[in-house]
Amino acid sequence: MIPLHINLPEHFLDVEVRCDYTISSKMKEVWAVELDLLVKLQEICKKHNIEYYADGGTLLGCARHQGFIPWDDDIDIAMTRENYEKFCKVAQKECSHPYFLQTEKTDPGTVDGYAKLCNSDTAMILKCFEGRNFKYNQGICIDIFPQDKVPDNETEMNEFLSRLQNLRAKGKQFRNRLHNDEGEHNFIKSFLALIVRVFHIKNSPYFKFEKECQQYNDKNTKYMGSISFRPERTIGFKEVSLYKDVIELPFEFITLPAPRNYNQYLTDFYGEWKVFKKGASFHGNVIFDTDKSYKEYIK
Repeated sequence: MIPLHINLPEHFLDVEVRCDYTISSKMKEVWAVELDLLVKLQEICKKHNIEYYADGGTLLGCARHQGFIPWDDDIDIAMTRENYEKFCKVAQKECSHPYFLQTEKTDPGTVDGYAKLCNSDTAMILKCFEGRNFKYNQGICIDIFPQDKVPDNETEMNEFLSRLQNLRAKGKQFRNRLHNDEGEHNFIKSFLALIVRVFHIKNSPYFKFEKECQQYNDKNTKYMGSISFRPERTIGFKEVSLYKDVIELPFEFITLPAPRNYNQYLTDFYGEWKVFKKGASFHGNVIFDTDKSYKEYIK
């Protein structure tokens, strides 16, 4: 495994059976890299007074397992759009190799709708992207989701999310053109890449999409969510007021901030979240490598 900047507890990398699920030493290595990234994020947020919260499966892991869900392979962090923009700005200056903050501006063609803090000396390649020749950073990462407000009116919200889905689809089409390496498209690919990197093409579908996501943030609406990640999904919206009262919850050998009333969010999102049910990673099949860089896989 590559060197880390954190000190792991003794035996952390040992095989472990958690809730009748066996966690291999290799997955423990992946967790270790992600925890190292999480500590880096915490250091940046503390230095620049940026609020962040455990989200999704990570919040469930905090509440139910005091750490990772046994079969989980990532870490989810949420920030309000204001804190997210501040983090993205300062993290670019705070991160040096192997740490890398990935956004559409720092690594064009990702069009994920959220940021990732990556370790560039490792690999985390989704099987569904294998062979697609995407050149952007595919190191092991943690996910950082901006939270944007949504309209209270159901009809207005559905129309809003529909517009976002259309713009997101166009952004992904652009990504596929940008990373197309077939012979006759090499010049086009190079030209598009040059435009993206030099001018950031503010009128590209992705940046229109990102701007559209934020249009209700100055409104006094009740709910917000990770709409730039999955605009087609309404489940998981949370009350804005939920994050006015925050506590610290244990996560492996560190702690993470979370809403005091996390039960409300977890119940809305997962249903009977206290009832243990074996599952699978959201990502599906993934190539993980804690010994060498993703660059070795996309030569």
